[in-house]
This record gives sequence, C-alpha cells and structure tokens, in this order.
Amino acid sequence: MLQILYKQNLDGKERQEIRRTRLLHQQKIKRLEQHDDQRHHKETHCNEQKGKSYKKKYKNHNIENIDLQLSEWLKEKPDNFDDWLLVPCPKGQRCLVVAAKGETKMFSKNKSYRMTFASLLPGGGINGSNNDTCILDCIYNKEMDMFYVLDALHFSIPLIDCDAEFRFFWLKSKFNELNELEDMYKCDNLKSFKLLDYYDMSNEERLAMAFQRCPLWLDNQPQLDGFLFYHKESHYVCGTTPLVCWLFPFMVPDVIQMTVSRFYESPVNYCKQNPWQYMNEFDKEITIKQLKRKTKQLKELVQDEQSSEYSTAVEEDQNSYFQINMDMVGCH
Repeated sequence: MLQILYKQNLDGKERQEIRRTRLLHQQKIKRLEQHDDQRHHKETHCNEQKGKSYKKKYKNHNIENIDLQLSEWLKEKPDNFDDWLLVPCPKGQRCLVVAAKGETKMFSKNKSYRMTFASLLPGGGINGSNNDTCILDCIYNKEMDMFYVLDALHFSIPLIDCDAEFRFFWLKSKFNELNELEDMYKCDNLKSFKLLDYYDMSNEERLAMAFQRCPLWLDNQPQLDGFLFYHKESHYVCGTTPLVCWLFPFMVPDVIQMTVSRFYESPVNYCKQNPWQYMNEFDKEITIKQLKRKTKQLKELVQDEQSSEYSTAVEEDQNSYFQINMDMVGCH
C-alpha cells in the first residue's frame, strides 16, 4: 500500500536512489581524474588554474559565489542505511558564516548580510592568524545566541571535495581544539559555536538514543526541528542534493520504519498513511510564502522608485516656480 502511494507521489521524477547512485559515480570519476592528473603530472598548468579558481571563489570570500547545501525530503528508505549519518537539527535560522581577515560575518540563506562579530574560528579575529579562513554551514538560534554548526566548506583547508564522513571528523577534531581555548578569551562581541553531534546509522544503539530521547538537548533548549541524513561519501554540494535528506521527527516511523519518541506529535493535517502528501503540501506553502514575500519586496521597490521620481518632479517644479518668481521680481 505504501509503495503504491509513494509511486503516485513521484510526480514524474526519478527515484532518489537512482539519482544518488549517479551522483556518487560522478564524484568517483572526478576523484579518479584528479588522482590521475597528480600521478602523471600532465596538467600542472590546469591544476594551477584550478587552485586559482578555488582561491577566487572561496578564499576571497565572495559570498555571491557560495551557495548553501540544501536537502531533499527523504521519500524512501535508502537501500543501505549503513552508508548514512544522522544529524539532529535545532530550530533557528540557516546561515553561512565566513571568518577571514580578522572578522567573522554571518549571511542568511539568500546571501543577505546579517552581522559582523568576533570569534575563535580561524581568521575570525581572536584565535590564530588572520590569514586563515573558515566557512561554516550553520543554524543560528537567536534565543540562545548560539551558532550550531552543521557542516563546513573550509576550515583551514578546503573541504568542498571531501566526503561527509571526513568533514565531520575534521570538524570534531578542530572544535575540540577550539573548546580548550574558549575559556582563555573574554570579549563582549564574541559569539559561540557549538558543533552538532552526528550519529552513524549503522550504530543501532546510538541511533535509538537520537530518535527516542526527547528532549534531545537539556531543558529542550534549543528545540529540535528535524533530522538531516547525510550519505557518508557525499561531497559538499552547493545547491539541492539527494545525498542529503530531511525528515521531521513525526515522519520517521512512516518513511523509514524506525521508532521515535512518542512526544514528537504530528500536526493535524498529517496522514501517517501518506506522508508524501504532507511533503507536497508543505512545499506548496513554502513556495506561496516565498512568492508573497518577493511580491511584497517588489511592490516596496516600485513604491520607493515612484516616490523618488515624485520627489524629483516636485523639486523640479519648485525650482521652476522659484525661478519664475525671481524673474518676475527682476521685471518689477
């Protein structure tokens, strides 16, 4: 029954598993080509150009060239869940944090600038050389005034083309070092970063702890938003990818047949027999909200332009009126 319902909700798209296999194959080909280039030293000039391209795109921190990695709904249980990692995500604002040249900046999901502050991150203004660089994929919880780290594009070394398992390992080792230094520095503008725990899907005991413990964090601060599923071999993809997937807690039993805490209640419009309908309706609501927001912004922009044009016209009329009156005075 569930398989029939799922097939009805494909909307003509390929199964996620097929697209995942294709993407992983493309990654392997790319990695083999890079290794082959290095082994035979045939494309030294090309590699130099690649290095320059990376430096221009990420090292110079041009936010216009950097996109966050976005997940898809997990619409079916993967063939081999042992190849996946689980990351519980708190509620908050998804953002990109760039630490470089002695300051740390936060940008929203749509690349809008939000704030500048000091941090212990490499290049962030307090710890280590300001020539270093750190670019993190985070969730900012305003109530806690805390950045929760999901992933990294750069942390002293480029991480874009590293698999998720290595990126998480690298982040954990680096944050262990930062935690030891945190008590040494006191600064009014210093923001804190907390690395989110990840769970290997092959470890049933730890996985059960993540799914069945509620609240997941002390005093339910921050509150859990949902679960991200990362394929262990996935590189950081700037944009949407089926190698990173998302589920709300109440959807886990119905989609991947795993038990979660009974305290994760589902909304009224959620049907356990058809979670994919809820996914589609949720996406439609988000799309409508985005369209309304863009329409509002466009109207405000048009009004500002019209107001500016009106002000200019009024000013020109006033100047003309003043000049005419001055001419009349001159005549008398």
